[in-house]
Amino acid sequence: MSEKHYKEKLSSFVNHELHGDERQTVAEHLLQCIDCRTEHDAIKLGAALASQLKQTDAPENLWHKIENALEAKEEKAKAARLPNFAFFGSRIFAAMAGLLIAFGLIATVYLGLSRSDSQNVAKTENTIQTANIEIPKVISTPNEVSTNQNKTARVVSNINANIQNQSKDTNLNPPNEPKTNSVQPKKEPNETTPAQNNLPSWNVETLAGMPKVGNSFESEKLSVGEFLETDANSKAKIQVANIGNVEISPNSRVKLVKTNSTEHRLSLEKGELKAKILAPPRLFIVDTPSAVAVDLGCEYTLEVDEGGNGKLHVTSGFVALERNGRESIVPAGAIAITKKGKGIGTPFAEDASPQFQTALYKFDFENGGNEALQTIINEAGLYDSITLWHLLSRVETRERSKVFDALAMQVKSPAKVTREGVLRLDKKMLDAWWQEIEKVWFE
Repeated sequence: MSEKHYKEKLSSFVNHELHGDERQTVAEHLLQCIDCRTEHDAIKLGAALASQLKQTDAPENLWHKIENALEAKEEKAKAARLPNFAFFGSRIFAAMAGLLIAFGLIATVYLGLSRSDSQNVAKTENTIQTANIEIPKVISTPNEVSTNQNKTARVVSNINANIQNQSKDTNLNPPNEPKTNSVQPKKEPNETTPAQNNLPSWNVETLAGMPKVGNSFESEKLSVGEFLETDANSKAKIQVANIGNVEISPNSRVKLVKTNSTEHRLSLEKGELKAKILAPPRLFIVDTPSAVAVDLGCEYTLEVDEGGNGKLHVTSGFVALERNGRESIVPAGAIAITKKGKGIGTPFAEDASPQFQTALYKFDFENGGNEALQTIINEAGLYDSITLWHLLSRVETRERSKVFDALAMQVKSPAKVTREGVLRLDKKMLDAWWQEIEKVWFE
């Protein structure tokens, strides 16, 4: 029994940084090693939690506040370096203030005389320019000045009134914006505003015919909660996030149940799918009416008939079939049958003899009992060891020693695995023996 662990590689395994044989070795080790699997699950959970953290941008004015603070500090430093001119400055400012006052008095007297005659005209011209109204110039005689001034006053009064009215209108409707109608158009009872579909989705590629996605024959996205259906002439391929793809055969119906950083889940109601997944164990899951197929990094074909019964055939890696607390680990080159209402069957080699397969089916689903078990033992060969290993925990206690002897004839038990320990279903011993079976299986 190998005591080697891979804890130092689990982070790279979760982050898809291992490749080829090394990744396969770690995946297989996780199936048997409780310590490494516990640490793997903790690392996977941490990665999932980290992926859900939201990034928050700093306020837009933060950098301006920093710059202003730095500039204020610099100005303060400059001011501290300047000499003190307060003593000289007070006398200079007093002299300059006196000169400015005198000059202001002279200018006020001079300008006041010439300003009084043109004040009204200037006000009128400014008001006219503000209102954008042109008034024709009139050359008046001295006798007409008084009359014209009265007319001008009336014009200015009218212009001011117009300006006030325009001002009110401007407040309601700015000149650069169109006037708005407070009455909104009515919507028809069945009219809906198009809403963006924010549900996660997977890409769909049509391989043949016209697969139906949701309610459309043209959609290229399968969203969470939607079904993909194929008829006798259609096929499709679904991209499973960034971890692989699933090919949907004709006459099939699948549903996207969930997709996130910790779980990608489909439901196969009927038909057949072919999955090719490269991901950490237990990331891709397929529900069926009779079992749950949990991907352990592999390729496989999964079928479901009209009655909800299933058949799993693994071509690479491992798949775990689960239902009601029972688990079957199916390696590449093995098959497992599931029956709706009866659960999962025992895995067997794809080249097992017909007699072996028939007896195993009777044992799993037809209460074959001791007669079926004896046929299984008599027909068992080297590559039927995976079946015998599973049967250790599925036969009655009094029959367990027969299965132990049959398995020991095919694959020798490790040194630390004892007959007594296996008969009482010691988990560590069973896991150690499974590792030896794997070595034989994949030779």
